[in-house]
Amino acid sequence: MSRDVPSETKGFDAEDATPGRSSTGGEVGVSTETVYRGRRDPTAPVGKELEVTVDGESLAKRYDLLSASPSGFETGYNGSGPAQLAVAMLAHAFDDEFACEHYQRFKREVVSELSEEGWTLTKQDLETWREVIGDA
Repeated sequence: MSRDVPSETKGFDAEDATPGRSSTGGEVGVSTETVYRGRRDPTAPVGKELEVTVDGESLAKRYDLLSASPSGFETGYNGSGPAQLAVAMLAHAFDDEFACEHYQRFKREVVSELSEEGWTLTKQDLETWREVIGDA
């Protein structure tokens, strides 16, 4: 995980994850891995302050799976905005069933620990977390 995330998140060791590592064995120095980024824009309208992208495109809120936060995504605490982000990230990275089953734990262990100012996670980070919880 990026260095703006604490190295330990209740059982998830960020040191096990290497930022930018290519999961497809691509060319050295060129990552083809999925990258999730969060960036806060204090000038944005309410509910759009935290922009979350996956490979440069907006991450879908996935209100079809969970309608916890009509005001959008958030990080840094254990509330409804982080829950919405957790379910959306897990559904994107894995599948809807896995997301619905594990989003609360992912919210507590990872999303609540993400910097409110900005963060980066890779698909490998999420896969490492999944292995740690024993559902790989």
